[in-house]
Amino acid sequence: MNYQTKFNTATRMVLCLMSLCMLLLGACKKDGKDEVKVPVAVTDYYPNSGNQGTLVTIEGTGFSSKTDGVSATFNGVNADVVSVTATAVVVRAPAAGATGSIVMKMNNETLTIGNYTYQELSVQSLSPANGAAGTHIRIVGAGFSSTKGPATVFVNGKPALVVSASDNLLVAEVPVDAGTGPVTVKVNGSEANGQIFKFQVISAIKPASGGKGTQVKITGGGFDEVKAGNLVDFNGKPAVVTEVTADYLMVTAPDGVQTGPVSVTINKQKATGPIFTVVPMPKINAVTPLSGPAGTEMTITGENFSTFNDENKITINGKNTVVLTSNPFKITLTIPGSTGDGKVIVNVNDQIVQGPDFKDQTLGIASMAPDNGLAGTQVTIAGTGFNANAALNTVTFNGEKAQIISATPTSLVVVTPPALTSGPVVVSNAGQNAKSPVNFNRAGIMTLAGGPGSTALNISDRGASITVDSHGNVFLVDFTSQCIRKINPQGVVSVFAGSASKQSGNQNGQGTDARFSFSFTSGIVVDKQDNLFVSDGSNNTIRKITPDAVVSTYSVNLISPGKLAIDDDGILYVQTQYSLTRVDKAGVRAVTSNFYANDYGSPVIVGSYLYSSDSDGLYINRYDLNTKTNLRGWAGNGEFGNSDGPKNQSMLAIPLGLITDGQGNIYFSDGFAQTTRKINLTLNELSTVSTQPARGYKDGALNEAQFMNRSDMAIDKEGNIYIVDQFNNAIRKMFLK
Repeated sequence: MNYQTKFNTATRMVLCLMSLCMLLLGACKKDGKDEVKVPVAVTDYYPNSGNQGTLVTIEGTGFSSKTDGVSATFNGVNADVVSVTATAVVVRAPAAGATGSIVMKMNNETLTIGNYTYQELSVQSLSPANGAAGTHIRIVGAGFSSTKGPATVFVNGKPALVVSASDNLLVAEVPVDAGTGPVTVKVNGSEANGQIFKFQVISAIKPASGGKGTQVKITGGGFDEVKAGNLVDFNGKPAVVTEVTADYLMVTAPDGVQTGPVSVTINKQKATGPIFTVVPMPKINAVTPLSGPAGTEMTITGENFSTFNDENKITINGKNTVVLTSNPFKITLTIPGSTGDGKVIVNVNDQIVQGPDFKDQTLGIASMAPDNGLAGTQVTIAGTGFNANAALNTVTFNGEKAQIISATPTSLVVVTPPALTSGPVVVSNAGQNAKSPVNFNRAGIMTLAGGPGSTALNISDRGASITVDSHGNVFLVDFTSQCIRKINPQGVVSVFAGSASKQSGNQNGQGTDARFSFSFTSGIVVDKQDNLFVSDGSNNTIRKITPDAVVSTYSVNLISPGKLAIDDDGILYVQTQYSLTRVDKAGVRAVTSNFYANDYGSPVIVGSYLYSSDSDGLYINRYDLNTKTNLRGWAGNGEFGNSDGPKNQSMLAIPLGLITDGQGNIYFSDGFAQTTRKINLTLNELSTVSTQPARGYKDGALNEAQFMNRSDMAIDKEGNIYIVDQFNNAIRKMFLK
């Protein structure tokens, strides 16, 4: 390699090194510019009194981390600087100092810290320095003893109970609602402040209910300014802190969260707050309307909604809506318009459920009255965007075209088609289609067996009790004919057990060989194996009848046994003349309550409760089978009438024949009014399912059919209801879907 080549190579190396140095210097300069300088500020100092040599801690932010350049004076006398960090400076009270102001100089800044008093009384340290009401603070210092009176302690100016005391140690209990502030000790007229005690308190949580993933705001005080310094748990389950300020924390309810208190632990000190209640996911039953213009009110019915409007967040195709009202079962809101077509989403405290599709258009169905009936029923459809010219609207019931009688922009009156089946109602106009929020149900009442002039039944004089098996066969206790009749699903009547010629007695056997002696309160139930149990009133027994019509005596020595109920385990409960008697699967009887007297209405068991009618008091009573306690007047207000609403405010008119559909509803005949009533056990509300315009005998839609004297009822697994119509000598069938 020649001289020139060596020179060029060396030159390039020098240039490269110079470039690298310039890059490094530039980077250093850039880093220097990016540094954020924390302002110097003092947050606390302690103790504020003591003798010479006492160490005083000055806390704050933006302090220098070097001892050089940091100095302090006590009333103008220089003090030794013991240690320096970015957040605390420790200085020693000088021997020649005097009571006065502490001044600290740092980085050419002069900071006035506060007064320091030279005296024997001094508060030097606290342990713990944070906590909730009731926390015991250990206060270390000097000069606490006195011959004139005990030392007194204050937390943020509020008096604290001194639990124990010595010359250099006090233990005090943090008072309720103390708040954050200095701990002060007073002895013999002297006063000394220690460091600030951070008072931990949880004043509220919002929301107070939800589930896994719910974002909860914890308001209060004494929280650590660093997220990791706040340990939050929901009934013992750790939660993640997502945001922190001086007076609130945002946290996420953890997996496996259970109902219980919310707690915050800081520096091993726990503050416990209100209870967070875990609730099931929200459920949407119906949204109405499913289409419509801006400004239309939408109603969402379901379960597990919040009672606070702001805790229910509803979006349509992702666009927020304004919630007008809310309760656990219904939310109303205003359709915002310009949403486009998309899903209705309900978010209750971060518990999200997806609803049906919404169509952003002018045409919409808000309601139908009635929403059930038979072919030929007249229905009023309310909504928006209809054509006032009836011929330009098309209405279908589950695909079958209906006759339109009249039309306005907000109402259509139609007649259900001859081939009516249960399903959605659709209105079409000007190329738009609107679907009903709920299906229209083909529902009504027909005669299953008997009727005026019929000889198939003989119940017009004394009435009957009924039940239905798993195959849809209705079994009837014919009080007059002293037999058990069977009515198959086609309405064919036969004598299943007992005399075919009205003979009474007390004889076991199969079919017509058996004899009974029924009273007019005798009841009948069926178990899961389709065995029948019937109270043989005059014989004071319970009789069992197998599916093959074999009759045997099941339990004896009951006093005038009447109506029966059976639970899921096959245990019978019998209303006798003086008591409610339990009969186990071996036929062994035991009185469980002396409250019950014989009544005309059959009771029903739902879960661990037995519900029975109280015709005299115009109530429905509830009896707890576990605790054996009775709640008289559980439903009904004791006044004669037929009003709906909250169960305790509604009026009844001789409730009879209680049944349950297994879906949380109890149905019964309101005998005098000849109506079908329903109690929703979730909502605790009573409503009317069917009424009749007048007494008589007529099949038809729910509110068109007529009865003469309704009493006992039964329900099959499909939800069809069977009703004893005594004076019409008939068993009527009500189908609701």
